[in-house]
Amino acid sequence: MAEKKVRYTSRSLERHILASREHAWDAFLGALERGIGDDESLVETVLSLEPPWRRSSRVEGDMPLDFYERTFVFRDDGDECHLSCGVVIDPEPTEAGREFLDTAMAVIGRFMDQVVESAQA
Repeated sequence: MAEKKVRYTSRSLERHILASREHAWDAFLGALERGIGDDESLVETVLSLEPPWRRSSRVEGDMPLDFYERTFVFRDDGDECHLSCGVVIDPEPTEAGREFLDTAMAVIGRFMDQVVESAQA
């Protein structure tokens, strides 16, 4: 009998950047040095770093989720680029887990806005 496939919950955000992918990547790394959020109870482990295309990480710590991974991806769009962030969490999060995800997506959205602003400055 085949194993049942787990369907994780996912969300994504996208931003268009009026700058080259390489320039936007540098802005992204600069923004990372300032941090995505201020919750010191969370620990981020980088799973994959593929400059200037992709960065994937797992987030663990004091939160109402057992599984939380996110991936930032940059795609060329002529002289401009596209930034997306995908988040994958528990298959069936609790209400507290869903609220945490909503907050995380808002924080990530503000972070992405900072990347756009910095890259386009």
